[in-house]
Amino acid sequence: MPRRDAGERTAAAPRAVSARGGPREPARGSTGEVDALAAYRTLLGRYHRTLDLLSPQAYADLDRWLAEAERYAAAVAALASAAGPVVDLGSGAGLPGVVVAARLAPREVWWVERRRRRAAFLTQVAAHAGLTAVRVVADDVRRLARPEAGVAAVTAQAVGTLSEVAALTRHLWGPRVLLVSRKGPDWPDEVAALTAWWRRQAAAAAAPRVLSAEPLGTRGTLVAVEVRGG
Repeated sequence: MPRRDAGERTAAAPRAVSARGGPREPARGSTGEVDALAAYRTLLGRYHRTLDLLSPQAYADLDRWLAEAERYAAAVAALASAAGPVVDLGSGAGLPGVVVAARLAPREVWWVERRRRRAAFLTQVAAHAGLTAVRVVADDVRRLARPEAGVAAVTAQAVGTLSEVAALTRHLWGPRVLLVSRKGPDWPDEVAALTAWWRRQAAAAAAPRVLSAEPLGTRGTLVAVEVRGG
């Protein structure tokens, strides 16, 4: 493992509240968010078995998954740049992407999902939930073109390590990007590996900085890392 400097050791130290004062407990949803999530629940209930979207256990735990997705949305709302879209990488059945889009509406959010049937389901969710600022991308993220302002944040659940998420999406980033992902107990090592990767890509850029590391009980830690110089 590469040697960490003092700044990296500070960044890797767990903390529940970010250096910029968030994210906190998610606020109660707006009427639009509540309606969007109700539509999403309805569609999940209708299709989760036929499209193999969620396991029976995951569907039984849907409230807990939705609450966790709210944490992603809160982190992006509190910590990401206001310019540029948010990308949910590997959106799958829509978690956390649907909650992120509903919470941040009318901000532009991309749901990137290579599997065609799941992308078709997500397109239906966006339409029924009234999430008009959502772009469903049924393609490999590496083929996407950078938006004019660059992407402001990337959320990724069960996609890969922070370094892998960064490598897949770097071509989309704006000058400052926020990476948000649920991680296990070795997340400080992932931050160190991300730092080493980033120094190989942009030697003069600042090291990635952990803005928030929020415990999720037995489900790991929600880590939000800022990378500048993209």
